[in-house]
Amino acid sequence: MHKNEIIDFFDKCSEFWDENMITCDDKMNEIMDAAGIGAGAGVLDIACGTGVMFDYYLKRGVLNITGVDISEKMIKIARKKFAKNSRINLICGDADTISFKDTFDCCVVFNAFPHFINPEGLIRNLKNCIKTQGSLTIAHDNGRRAIDSHHSGEAHSVSRQLMSEDDLERLFVKCNFRVTTKKATDDIYIVSGIKLN
Repeated sequence: MHKNEIIDFFDKCSEFWDENMITCDDKMNEIMDAAGIGAGAGVLDIACGTGVMFDYYLKRGVLNITGVDISEKMIKIARKKFAKNSRINLICGDADTISFKDTFDCCVVFNAFPHFINPEGLIRNLKNCIKTQGSLTIAHDNGRRAIDSHHSGEAHSVSRQLMSEDDLERLFVKCNFRVTTKKATDDIYIVSGIKLN
């Protein structure tokens, strides 16, 4: 798996991304709850794509959203969709290395974790972007088996298997997060934790 392959893959997917995206409000709200998304929060959305989560954040009264995606074409679509919203800042960048002057209350990686080459490196870098006692949430609106099956198709060269919730919990703990939510069913996958220091 190489980053240029990942960029090319998602650039090509961007044109049809929104029309292929089906969300379930109950699942999305469960993810929002686990992430602690609420009024006044500053949210960092990693691999934000075209901004699938943004309306859910905004409905909860967040202060601002910073969306980061490695695909320029995904970001271009998101900019067009949310051009009139001053609370949204969009960046085409690499989440493995990105840094910010300020830190965030909540960081969410939604439906994207298997596309990161070095999961521990990603979590360690994101830790630097999160306030102490802020949250990191890695979530999918489907179960591991369905995610792995989906990625075994045309996305096989830009994906890895989704690690078990127990392995991800161990990785969170190793990176100094206290896990507050760990759920993996046939329908949803959520691991969320609080940064200790």
